[in-house]
Amino acid sequence: MERRLFLTGMLGVAGAAALASLAGSGKAVAGIPGGNGILDELDKPDPTVFEDGEDQAELEQVYHRHWHYGHRRRRRRRVWRRVCRRYWRYGYWHRRCWRERVWIGIWL
Repeated sequence: MERRLFLTGMLGVAGAAALASLAGSGKAVAGIPGGNGILDELDKPDPTVFEDGEDQAELEQVYHRHWHYGHRRRRRRRVWRRVCRRYWRYGYWHRRCWRERVWIGIWL
């Protein structure tokens, strides 16, 4: 088994050395190459954006806090509530409880 592992490792090292010799050490560049690529094109500012022309940008103030001036939404949903009533019968107080569906409002 150790012979198989040794031979597999040697074949792996030989294959890596063959690929390295094909690629060549002269083609490898450390860091960022100084050529004209697409990344250099993206890094340059667009001259049409920064022209001093007749159009000036106007800022529009947006008030995004709609909850400050009464635009609160109210949602409703139905829930079960327990309703109990008591009554006097045969000299004692009795209690009857049941469930009823009611609407509740949720303020958001």
